[in-house]
Amino acid sequence: MALLATVAYATVDTLSKYQAREYPVGMIVWARYAVPLVLLLAVFLPRRGTAMLRTAFPAIQLVRGVLLTGGTVFIVLAYRVMPIAEAQAISFIHPVLLTILAVIFLRERVSPLGWAAVLLGFSGVLIIVRPGGGLFTPAAILPLGLALCFSSYQIFTRRIAGKEDSLNSLFCVLLVGTVAMSAALPLSWVDPTPKGLFFFALIGVTSGIGHFSTIKALEFAPASLLAPFAYIQLLWVSILGVLVFGDFPDAVTLIGMGVVVAGGLLVAASRRRQGRSAREEIVTAE
Repeated sequence: MALLATVAYATVDTLSKYQAREYPVGMIVWARYAVPLVLLLAVFLPRRGTAMLRTAFPAIQLVRGVLLTGGTVFIVLAYRVMPIAEAQAISFIHPVLLTILAVIFLRERVSPLGWAAVLLGFSGVLIIVRPGGGLFTPAAILPLGLALCFSSYQIFTRRIAGKEDSLNSLFCVLLVGTVAMSAALPLSWVDPTPKGLFFFALIGVTSGIGHFSTIKALEFAPASLLAPFAYIQLLWVSILGVLVFGDFPDAVTLIGMGVVVAGGLLVAASRRRQGRSAREEIVTAE
């Protein structure tokens, strides 16, 4: 399920970049939220009833929805002006930002391995954007905007983890994104062709598959175990970028992508090690 999610999200990103050549960002982001919302309600509302529409944390869910929607706007804007693989690679610094934010706002302790991962991931992004040349342009700020939004989104998600049903949380996020982008839709509406409608629907369905696969994966395995799988998405977007757009990352960018992935994997490894240490301390105390 985790692998299926990476394929789905990579496909959504590729379709979003493809549509961004002809349609406004607002329409693309709207499709990424409205269609999965309809699918979610169609599949789960008959089984769960109105209980899945409730939340005990409305303020936090609103902030989560705004952050995730904002991050989606950032990355789709980035796809209009950057190769898809480079944009994704820069945005994948979010585990590093999450570590820093967790220390500041959640008072989490980070091991030396964790701080090494932070430095490694940051150096990977610097290799990709190449200050003084290469991709070091204002456009590079856009995927960094996604990374900041997504890591902040995860901080708020941690605050309600185990207290709110995952489907309820997903419904709230999709609802906020749909309402926000629906309000802005008239400002950026372009009459789509039949082909455009098909791709908008495909974007929404594929996005829904990605969300659903992520939920199912988390039902079978802890997040710390699944986190490294997300980096496989970089492989898929790189392949799709070459096949669809002819964008092949150069050697320096590939090295930077590898360093970013290594930093993210170190973050996941440090979290798992901290989790094992905490469990061992509990067992010892008992």
